[in-house]
Amino acid sequence: MRLSLILPVHNQEAAIAANNFDRIFEYIGSMRLDCEVIVVENGSTDDSVKMLRALRERYRFRLIISKRSGRGLALRLGVASAHGDIIGYMDTDLAVPPKYLGRMMREFERGYDLVIGNRYVKGAKSKRNVLRYIESKIYICAIRALYSSRITDFQCGFKFFRSDLIRRSIGKVNDDRWFFDTEILILAERSGARICQMPVSFFDTKGSTVKLSDSIYFIGQIIKNRNF
Repeated sequence: MRLSLILPVHNQEAAIAANNFDRIFEYIGSMRLDCEVIVVENGSTDDSVKMLRALRERYRFRLIISKRSGRGLALRLGVASAHGDIIGYMDTDLAVPPKYLGRMMREFERGYDLVIGNRYVKGAKSKRNVLRYIESKIYICAIRALYSSRITDFQCGFKFFRSDLIRRSIGKVNDDRWFFDTEILILAERSGARICQMPVSFFDTKGSTVKLSDSIYFIGQIIKNRNF
């Protein structure tokens, strides 16, 4: 099975400078994964684009540059460009380390249609800002109650799909920002996809605390999409 790994980038010069991309490519090489890497830069205002172009001198990857920002938009562009049997994405801050890529591919070999990193199932290890943890748990409870979902982590930035599943689902997703992740998981679950909620080690690398604007946005999306 060929993997298409999408890496969304928005103002990630710190992650690039910290050699996070080197760690990803080194792991892929060490495991000899059949993998195409698609980096989607969307609306950065820092030096991310310049640094990514420099990285192409060392590593082979497809670079898509969009002047518009939005996590969902970046992932749409990446999926449209992907050719793998398995298509998915991970966050470049490496809150979930690249070592889980190999384990994720083994879960697909076992017959799953969707493999998502989960910070709250047995076997997971998580080190998080307390406010972010509380916000996340409230959000998960609200989504599960509203959509009768069995998924217990919607926001972990490590999600992989069989190509037919993600292409079938992505056209039905409305949001182009952070609610994208929740929508596509609910749609995949409703389609009867076999889902593996894989325990991961997660270390919150973001130094900022929860922003009021983020909470308001998610509440608004829950209300807006309550009947989707």
